[in-house]
Amino acid sequence: MTRRRAWGCALGLMLLWWCVTYGFGSLHLPWLQPAWFPHLGVVVTDALSLGAVAVLAWRLGLFDGALLSPGALLRPDAVREYVWLVPPLVVACSYALVGRDGVPGISGSAGLLLSSAVGMLAIGLSEEFGARGPALTALLRVDGPVLACAATSVVFGLWHVGNGLFFGQSAAETAWQVVVAGAAGFLWAGTRLVTGSLLPGVLLHAANDFFQLNSPGAAPFWFQCVVVVFHVAWGGVLVRRARAGPSGIRTPR
Repeated sequence: MTRRRAWGCALGLMLLWWCVTYGFGSLHLPWLQPAWFPHLGVVVTDALSLGAVAVLAWRLGLFDGALLSPGALLRPDAVREYVWLVPPLVVACSYALVGRDGVPGISGSAGLLLSSAVGMLAIGLSEEFGARGPALTALLRVDGPVLACAATSVVFGLWHVGNGLFFGQSAAETAWQVVVAGAAGFLWAGTRLVTGSLLPGVLLHAANDFFQLNSPGAAPFWFQCVVVVFHVAWGGVLVRRARAGPSGIRTPR
């Protein structure tokens, strides 16, 4: 695969995810928001976008089922790397303790929280596959891990412009979300490299979204800034660990 083709494939896959997600997700379909499962629409939308990317990746020869294999989580070399994921997991959970109104914990009925948990897992799985699955695989075949992770993270951040275009989010809020998401994306890209699987990143991603959305009040801006810096810095640590560790980066080159 040439460098030009690899970059074209990566950007095309990520653009396809964005088009399917926001194209379908912006439709007014009340039947996808039943009271018994408010996040049904989220699950359906993310299943469609994941499926579309998977089909195109397969046609391009970039689909790697091992990235989603539960068995990969128990490989001895992967298990040894999980200690490096404890700090970002603690940071993700800390949103439940840092609220603008000073009330710790998470809020919502048991049914709503369960629906949210399923929805956040669907988002995590779809977004990780769309941004750090075949697209990252393509770039790793022609470029170094830092550039590959940074590029997919920038595009991942820009995905969130759709929240302003389709859902009425303010320009300032959207711009900040692009920064926050891009930084988190770099961390999750490093997670894929150091573990050789997308699934640990899916869980971190889902935990991050779950505690942010269900904590009582938004986290203070200073805290969000600290998290952005941490995500970029720790993402760099994970990428370096993947390059220098005993198992290395598990992507054919």
